[in-house]
Amino acid sequence: MKKALALLLALAMCLSLAACGSSTTSTEDTEDTSVADTSAADASVDEADASAEAEEVESGLTSDVLPEDVVGNTYTYTEVNEAYGFSTEWELTFTSDTEGSMFEPNDMLGDNTYTTSWTYADGLYTVTLVESENGEMTESTMFDENYTCDFVVMSDGTFAPANASTDTAAVAETTNTGSENADYPAVSYASNSDAQVMDIYLPENATGADPVIVVVHGGGFMFGDQTMDIIQPVIEAGVANGYVVASVDYRKSSEASFPAALSDVKAAVRYLRANAETYGIDADKVAIWGESAGAYLSLMTALTPEVEDLNGDVTDNLEQSSAVTALVDFYGPVEFYTMDAEYEALGIEGTTYSSEDSFESAFVGQAIGEDEETTYTTWWYTYVDQLPDDFTLTAWIQVGDSDTSVPYTQSQNFAEKLAEVLGEDSVTFGIIEGAEHEDDLFYTDDNLAQVFDFLADALN
Repeated sequence: MKKALALLLALAMCLSLAACGSSTTSTEDTEDTSVADTSAADASVDEADASAEAEEVESGLTSDVLPEDVVGNTYTYTEVNEAYGFSTEWELTFTSDTEGSMFEPNDMLGDNTYTTSWTYADGLYTVTLVESENGEMTESTMFDENYTCDFVVMSDGTFAPANASTDTAAVAETTNTGSENADYPAVSYASNSDAQVMDIYLPENATGADPVIVVVHGGGFMFGDQTMDIIQPVIEAGVANGYVVASVDYRKSSEASFPAALSDVKAAVRYLRANAETYGIDADKVAIWGESAGAYLSLMTALTPEVEDLNGDVTDNLEQSSAVTALVDFYGPVEFYTMDAEYEALGIEGTTYSSEDSFESAFVGQAIGEDEETTYTTWWYTYVDQLPDDFTLTAWIQVGDSDTSVPYTQSQNFAEKLAEVLGEDSVTFGIIEGAEHEDDLFYTDDNLAQVFDFLADALN
């Protein structure tokens, strides 16, 4: 099953800006600004009415459409995330006096339609997602743990969470404070941006000189942070297996384009080496583990340890090395320029990775199909001649053959080419049959146990 961002993501393309009920919100959630103020004062509104209106907005909006008038109609809601620079155009349809549907477009994980139930009381429509067309439930935090939210429905054809703000100046920005479970949450590893933080977890039986796994989350280079749900199994297993785990956040494409995020991950590795004694790390035993976009950042970190240009604008701890001993790559994009062609070869047509609207293009800083030379500055093999003479690396590369977000041949081709550089014994490649992008099959106890067996051999 796919996991959206905590991104996706965590995360995902559908992070809410106005949470309902007891939902646990992301630290980067912001209030939505898309709902029109349906009670805007006109010339006939006196001071008392205007005051009453202000109190109503402050305490929460109410619908101006009654239940008998909503059946058969569709209403829209633009869920805007200022922090990540994307929006989701939800549609809510009332098909009967108790049932309906909701449509959620998602460019990264695929569109989804939900059947819903609904009730009405005191101007609010309580909507519950009952069933998902593709079997996946939304990660949007406007719903509580029961996938229920109170909405207002307006006569202008819009709906919104009942506690959404109508003030465009009310977009809240919150600080990434990290995970409350981390031994060292939100540790700053560089000085360029507030996004340059990591959560550090110590092993259950720390020795004071333990190997470290640098975990890099995905999210299309555009969203998510180091606390995403999808990477929690890796963090938990790492700690249980005697590793220090550093879960890293980085600058997103909305803040800075290539090589910014890569420069950040490299800086995170350097920081850990510079502070190895503080966190009880064996600086000679460093592994990096990424999923999706985080896998790309991980493999690039692993394979360009001495490429100074890729340090970008980050100058912290440059006296330290960003080299790692082992790489774990879960379903990462690798060679952006060929992604459309690879899907076409697999019989999937109409993909738009080369357009300016793709996640990869936003990361590169221009449409990846526009300029081949620029796009290939983001490919690891461009820098293969700059690998040190004594370079060693052991890699685990794994992908699902039902991935509809990144062609599985990206991983396959990467493994083959990497084996030419490192030797076949240094590259372990596997395809999980039927697995999709961010599928739970990657995070089963059995699969994680195999990865940790690999890491034990690689680091020892």
